Amino acid sequence: MAYRAALVGCGKIGSEFADDPRLQGVYTHAGAYAACGDTELVAVCDTDREKAETCARRWGGSASYTEPVRMLREECPEIVSVCTPDHTHFDLICQAIATPSVRAVLAEKPLAMELDAAREIERRARERNVLIAVNYSRRYSLGHACLRDRIRAGHFGEIQAVSGFYTKGTLHNGTHWYDLARFLVGEIESVWAQDVKKENNDDPTLDVFLRFGNGAAGFLHALDARVYSLFELDIVGTLGRVRIVDSGHWFEISMAGDSPYYSGYRTLMQAGKEEGRLEDVTLYAVQDLVGCLTSGGQPRCSAADGVAALEVGFAIRASAMSGQAVSIRKHE
Repeated sequence: MAYRAALVGCGKIGSEFADDPRLQGVYTHAGAYAACGDTELVAVCDTDREKAETCARRWGGSASYTEPVRMLREECPEIVSVCTPDHTHFDLICQAIATPSVRAVLAEKPLAMELDAAREIERRARERNVLIAVNYSRRYSLGHACLRDRIRAGHFGEIQAVSGFYTKGTLHNGTHWYDLARFLVGEIESVWAQDVKKENNDDPTLDVFLRFGNGAAGFLHALDARVYSLFELDIVGTLGRVRIVDSGHWFEISMAGDSPYYSGYRTLMQAGKEEGRLEDVTLYAVQDLVGCLTSGGQPRCSAADGVAALEVGFAIRASAMSGQAVSIRKHE
């Protein structure tokens, strides 16, 4: 019997990206529930009534609502996706956790806009035995999962440095980068940040020097999203290098070898380009969550992972304010 699923937030990641002809695979939450044989999308909700009704029709006539509490009460979903603006996540996730029928929540990032609020979500979910998964989507990519295995197996040697570029906020998009760095390389131990861009908003995009638990250092560069978006992560090891480019759609691989130009020198040489395999990531997130409900275990990106990404983000903000390096607690 399929799990009853409900969607709060019928915007782009909730539903509308499915109608973008350039997007390949299953990227939206509604599309993932429709494609997964173990879930049934029974209801959708958005404060914009027309958007909710359009979404409901798009995905086979599920019930549409404008009030999430009413939807949760009347439809009794077992899985709830929260795909609303960042500042609404805490209240909506807590409402879902408090609903007797709900067994799991798939939340868009970040988990909350305050660190204590994210920790409160983790606490409430643990008390109610509700699974929380956070859609840091690259964790669910088959390509990124294979890359992690290769890094951890020593394919690129010992990691020397990790760096990258990002836009659109230390918490909003930045937490995507910290989560991916943690997933591939390991824990971030300390940060030292500066507010170079002076964006003067609630979530400034900060430049950061990072120190990883394995001793590697790195730098995360903040860019102006008004010009273009950029998301890259560059991992340099003692045996090779992998650059995650084009928002994770491609990996550029280089391996160390004898220089073709100078005798007695070793250098990095191109060893190929691989697809990051971001198609169907939201479907994999839903399937992973269903697997946890059915067989036990924690989601590939859990509430603890969502909290950890925010701990890095808030340490970065604190560092930018104080001008000092800030240490981050270790995660077991």
